[in-house]
Amino acid sequence: MIVLEKGQTNEDLVFTLKENTTLSSPVYLFQFISPLNVSYTCISTDLATTAQKERYNKFTIIEGVDDRENGSLILGGQGVYELVIWEQSSTTNLDPDNATGRVEQTLARVIGTSDSTTDYIEHSITTTYIEHTV
Repeated sequence: MIVLEKGQTNEDLVFTLKENTTLSSPVYLFQFISPLNVSYTCISTDLATTAQKERYNKFTIIEGVDDRENGSLILGGQGVYELVIWEQSSTTNLDPDNATGRVEQTLARVIGTSDSTTDYIEHSITTTYIEHTV
């Protein structure tokens, strides 16, 4: 499982994609599927060096900016998403149905930032004790 922070640049996201990749110069399409089955996609460039790609692939995904062909997207709320990574030759296709094949399937947890303005409601409970004598 990877962790993405909302409204942040999420660097050094590492996957092992080589063993399932069939294209010689793949472009990777990231598909995040929410619990409500809403799909969010973006293309991110593999930042690993040629030597590193023998062991792993490294990506950066920016959450909170809508530039889906350049590794940025706006996801729904916080929570756990299904993450599917697709290989393709297109640098502009954002539709998984048009990708060459699936190379990874995992989970992504999206968390809020420390500046989050989540409102909490405090409830107080009044407890009344009744004494019973026998």
